[in-house]
Amino acid sequence: MRRVLLAAGVAGVTLLAAGCASSATGASNSGSGPVVLRLGFLANITHEPALVGLAKGYFTKNLGKNVELKTTIFSSGTEETTAILAGQLDAAYVGPNPAINAWQKSNGTAIKIISGVASGGASLVVKKGITSAAQLTGKSLATPSVGNTQDVALRYWLKQHGLNTTPTGGGA
Repeated sequence: MRRVLLAAGVAGVTLLAAGCASSATGASNSGSGPVVLRLGFLANITHEPALVGLAKGYFTKNLGKNVELKTTIFSSGTEETTAILAGQLDAAYVGPNPAINAWQKSNGTAIKIISGVASGGASLVVKKGITSAAQLTGKSLATPSVGNTQDVALRYWLKQHGLNTTPTGGGA
């Protein structure tokens, strides 16, 4: 079963969709009975398209009367892609890095990236008084998870400013 992945984040939010949906009653998505669409997203500003779509009812309005939307909130795109690869989601909003990782892990067979949804959204927040990258030397920085969009964006920014990190998250 092909799953859909919606990627969100610094480089853009991408929408993934499943080749077929699950059903609460065991029916396929052939229109013979109710269908459940399991959608994953993060409850943060980079997933604003999902948050607005849910708040304004766009999903339920446009999915049709036979489709029940079941949403699951995740704390990282890494967790979302694990769920989609395990068959627990039909569609998800994730950042570009988890989307590429899921596509690579499945040799391009388990997911399909169907749309970019947003761009921007990652910022480095630091303590008052820190005004340059050099002042971050020896400091601890945090991202939601190693390899997610914010983590990759932070590592790239640090590297551009002469600061290195290790693959597991420490400084070098």
